[in-house]
Amino acid sequence: MVAPKKAVFKEFVYSAPGIAEPKGNQIVNPILPGCYPDPTICRVGDDYYMANSSFAFFPGVPIWHSKDLKHWEQLGYVLNRPSQLQLKDGLRISGGIYAPDLKYNPHNKLFYLITTDVDGIGNFFVTTDDPKKGVWSNPVALPDVKGIDPSILFDEDGKAYILNNDAPEGTPLYNGHRAIWIREFDWKNGRTVGQAKMVINGGVDITKKPVWIEGPHLYHINGKYYLMAAEGGTSINHTEVVFSSDSPFGPFKPCAVNPILTQRGLPSDRPDPVTCAGHADLVQTPEGDWKAVFLAVRPYKNGHDVMGRETFLLPVEWKDGQPVILPQGEVITYSDREVAPVYLWKSKDLADEAIFIRTPQTSFYQVASGNLELNARSIKLKDKRQPSAVGRWITHFEFEAETVMNFAPENAGDVAGLLLFHNDDTNVTFGKSMNAEGKPCLTLQAYSKGVEKYSFTYTLPLEEADKELQLKVVGQRNKQTGEVTYQFSYAVAKSKKWKDVGEPVSADWLSTQTAGGFTGTMVGVYATGKY
Repeated sequence: MVAPKKAVFKEFVYSAPGIAEPKGNQIVNPILPGCYPDPTICRVGDDYYMANSSFAFFPGVPIWHSKDLKHWEQLGYVLNRPSQLQLKDGLRISGGIYAPDLKYNPHNKLFYLITTDVDGIGNFFVTTDDPKKGVWSNPVALPDVKGIDPSILFDEDGKAYILNNDAPEGTPLYNGHRAIWIREFDWKNGRTVGQAKMVINGGVDITKKPVWIEGPHLYHINGKYYLMAAEGGTSINHTEVVFSSDSPFGPFKPCAVNPILTQRGLPSDRPDPVTCAGHADLVQTPEGDWKAVFLAVRPYKNGHDVMGRETFLLPVEWKDGQPVILPQGEVITYSDREVAPVYLWKSKDLADEAIFIRTPQTSFYQVASGNLELNARSIKLKDKRQPSAVGRWITHFEFEAETVMNFAPENAGDVAGLLLFHNDDTNVTFGKSMNAEGKPCLTLQAYSKGVEKYSFTYTLPLEEADKELQLKVVGQRNKQTGEVTYQFSYAVAKSKKWKDVGEPVSADWLSTQTAGGFTGTMVGVYATGKY
């Protein structure tokens, strides 16, 4: 077998404009820009930890640390070993890991991360004594817990409970009819005990046929149990609702004010809208205040978005014995926070935010002397396998991503360069290749839902054919129309003489509204060939 040809990338730099540093204690939303949905948060002492869904990207479950809820440092990923997470060939990109819940058990001083591998082992948990160490246990399966979105409450008396979304008792009454269930969790032996009980049927008002009650969290606050959950689905009708009870097993009654968070029903033509707000989690500060983290979406035009569902934070007010995150009708705003130039790999390893498409089954890259080498394997994006690609999430409408690359294509199927990836059927590649006449060229190809939307080939001048190249993609937003496009360009390395290649590519083709699914857009480097 012929060894795969290598593409050598000397650097990959990502940057985006915005506010350099918020003033005072000002929180700039989103606090985690980019595809970081379904946030969960906990505090131990003055340390806050937060985690997110990761779907079919590896490593799984990004985890973050903060001292002030304003500045967040990524601690890498919870599921960072293939033994913890096998996202195999053929797995849909919006499959994999859904809605984690991160909680601290003061009774054994362990952190628990419980989540769902929807296409794998189902619901499971992992533990660590210190998230900063970056070492979590192997998964412990919970075969009795069905459905999705499990969460844990470690109660004051030493007992613990697992909640989850699942089908209701009997036959569902309508499409989207779901329920929230609870059962006791024996944390000493790592298993559930006793019978599960349905505590929420449908949502706040079953007569109105509420859909997709999910993402439950249970809190024991001042002698009351509060069950908070998302309702309405994760699109524009997304809401957060809350119930209360004197017992963890209910009965739970809807609180007087519901929903406690939503952007549903607001004018669609409002400037710089934030939509789809919901799937929240609460945390109390050392000072006794309460905050909520939740997901929301920033569409740029007509509902199109490219960052996916991002993490926002708002203060929580307690009114008449219940939490309220945002009074209905109030608008969530956002500001872009500057991303100073950041690199996708370091001198010897990948950056903390780096991700792969599915779990690597073989070794296809190495970082050495500051360079990233990718094997140009024969795996194509459309193959729905684990391609030679490394990336990070786009965090802004306007951004720049640039790489320096050496690659010598030998066949028309050899390509190495930049990648914008929403899923296997929706992506853009821009790289060095070889045309039908055997001449080195640059190719730009955009696919949306498996259909080629744009293709352009630029034959490199003879004097540039063997040179080291810089490749760049720039995200641009039209201030008048709101439209977002991506312009690709190249330069002979260090010349700083950039040349645009092809027409700007529409972000609409990569948007969730067009392509579906639950993710944002990954930008990175990619290599493939006939090997």
